[in-house]
Amino acid sequence: MFSMKRRARFRRRRSAIAACLAGAVLALALAVGATASGGSSGNRLFSYVVPANMGPLHVNDAVWNYIYVANANRPTNTSGANRMTLPNAFVVDYVNQRVFVDGTEYSNATFTPPPNVELSGWAGRWPTTVTCASGPPPPCTDIGKPAVIPGENEVVLFPGWLHGAGEPNGTYVFKYRVHGTQNGAPVDLTATTPPIEMVD
Repeated sequence: MFSMKRRARFRRRRSAIAACLAGAVLALALAVGATASGGSSGNRLFSYVVPANMGPLHVNDAVWNYIYVANANRPTNTSGANRMTLPNAFVVDYVNQRVFVDGTEYSNATFTPPPNVELSGWAGRWPTTVTCASGPPPPCTDIGKPAVIPGENEVVLFPGWLHGAGEPNGTYVFKYRVHGTQNGAPVDLTATTPPIEMVD
């Protein structure tokens, strides 16, 4: 049995680890030039996006934007049936992408994760929750929504953008809103890329 003194010390250590995770997320986001945001007050969820190509992009060049969600909540000593049902897990419903060129909105798209993914080629760009149907496995083929569990800093999606011929040149900014739930309550997280120049 832990003494009261040891329990207090253990709780302080867990709080310090969670605080370090949140601080590291913000520091990483600032270091790569992205913006990070939290959800509603107290949920300890943060999002940021890291472009794999900072440009300038020429025609037929592509950029892949890695959208991270960090869950700075402490894991709890309770079991969920899967990642989606763990306490304080952030379950992703969909991601909205708005693209701005020289400050004017150019594109607005919504991406949904498997099993209802619209872009089949992007299915593997989401982390998914896999569970087993009733009956003896294998295989386990029931696909659920992505979930970021406490203590994780996870890429929930990496969408791409190809600078096509005929698209406007200029300064592109990609703004993402990750829609999901935590403990059944809706949560939206936002993240924005640094400006990316696209040229001929």
